[in-house]
Amino acid sequence: MTKDGKDKGYRQASRNTLTKILTAGISLVRLRKDRASASSMSHPGPQSASKQTSLTTHRPDPESHLPLPQASKMMDDSDQQRHALRQAIEGGSFWTIPDLELLRMIRREFPKELERLRNATFLRDPNAPRPKGLSISESLYGQDYAEVNRTLVGVLALRWLWNNQYETFVGSQSPAPVVLKHESFDWLRSLFSGKLRSPEDIYTLITSMVINDLGKDPDLATDYARLKGIDISKVNHDMILYHAAGAGLVPALNRLTKQNRDVLLAGMKLGSDFNFGQLAQAENAPASLAGLLQMHGHDWAFEMRFMEQVLDLAGAAGHEDWTYAKKMIEPIFQSYRNVYDVAHAIIGGKTGLRAGYDIILMRKLELLHKTGYPRQFDIRVPADRATLRLFCLGNTIHEQNADMYFVAFTQSVSEEIRHTLIHGLNVDGSVDEPAVQPTYMPAMLTKAVGNTSNGTHEEKTQAIVALLRYLARCLVVDRTSLEKLPRGVTVIERDVRKISPVLDSKTFKENPDVLDGEDIPEDQVANLAPEYGFRLEVQ
Repeated sequence: MTKDGKDKGYRQASRNTLTKILTAGISLVRLRKDRASASSMSHPGPQSASKQTSLTTHRPDPESHLPLPQASKMMDDSDQQRHALRQAIEGGSFWTIPDLELLRMIRREFPKELERLRNATFLRDPNAPRPKGLSISESLYGQDYAEVNRTLVGVLALRWLWNNQYETFVGSQSPAPVVLKHESFDWLRSLFSGKLRSPEDIYTLITSMVINDLGKDPDLATDYARLKGIDISKVNHDMILYHAAGAGLVPALNRLTKQNRDVLLAGMKLGSDFNFGQLAQAENAPASLAGLLQMHGHDWAFEMRFMEQVLDLAGAAGHEDWTYAKKMIEPIFQSYRNVYDVAHAIIGGKTGLRAGYDIILMRKLELLHKTGYPRQFDIRVPADRATLRLFCLGNTIHEQNADMYFVAFTQSVSEEIRHTLIHGLNVDGSVDEPAVQPTYMPAMLTKAVGNTSNGTHEEKTQAIVALLRYLARCLVVDRTSLEKLPRGVTVIERDVRKISPVLDSKTFKENPDVLDGEDIPEDQVANLAPEYGFRLEVQ
């Protein structure tokens, strides 16, 4: 080849190389733009319901979030894709990457678990307002899934706590007296920072959050029955999860160390018997606390379970508003802190089940007294104790709404209904006389009080009276019902969400007595005596 030919070939090769470099550069710019576009989600920020922002509206200062150990080794590209969540936690970017990028990472890490959450049953409030823009699940799946939203808002709440983002956490909580106090936020933040001491702890907590409500997917009980030949569909969803996990139907557990897998299984076992929120609202019975006795010597499992429950509450309204921890208001925080103290006292052998339960009731009264509520009650008097349980079930936070429940209970219901309530609300729960747990009654009471024609004190009281009559029927356990349940039941669960459509109706608004025509829910097993364990007949 001549020199001119060589030069020409060289110039052509150079142009080809330059073209490739420019093309690669343009592609990289486009890729970065695409990623930047994908990493934002339109929704209102915590300060303004109309302002559109990305999910991540704050970036913590270096000093404002708690440090994490850096990853000790680098992974190759394939491992980075497969273990992106672990790598983000170990490297610290878990706390700073855009919200949607993090949520997509979690979707890739837990695809089967989130699929079950998409299938979970959930009753929506059709009148509940929602922020503008896409919800979390709409951004991830193109469709709205309530339990996905609730679960993943809990993950975001963990970041808000860790990054010291108080304003984001409380968002538009209202009215002012119930907004979570900064010192309460600091208590929660201190709890998480003190307990989560390694990346593996954090990954385990996130796993616990993602799998917590899988029992709400009816297919999980079906899959268990297909595998084991046992029908567990009539027990509570926490118990379904515990036994499904033991049968290997929760693959996320396989990615944990054996030690942390055992920690979560111990927490699930506790959760199958004991629910923190139900005790906080006096929704369960003293017998429901028996599982705490088995947590002696399992401190880490208890702490992990409590942290998961705190985040579960923080995300509990995530199906309505995914921009802040709507439900973690000051009165509810105080209730959970009381539960934390009582649980530790029971685990440590410092108090019994009934005495521990009554601490919750007395602290509710103390909170009401601090707001100016004047009435005094004696926890040893059954009628007074029943009243205090109603204060908890009604989520009363000040003198006005507490007295509505007092008047409804002591003056407005019939003597027969009042006696039924006094007895039912004082049953501790035993094999000989099981208690009834009216699950979701606090939510139904709130819904009923909120659906009146003019919002007057008298109308709200009448709505409460109608719910108390329904509650009285729920608390009655006849021998026929008991014979259909496994031997050893100490607490029967009756899920009252079935009346939600009635409470939302115009008919109820105009005439609360329409609730008298509604049947009580079917029975499920909430708790079994420890000596009976978990026994169901093979179908």
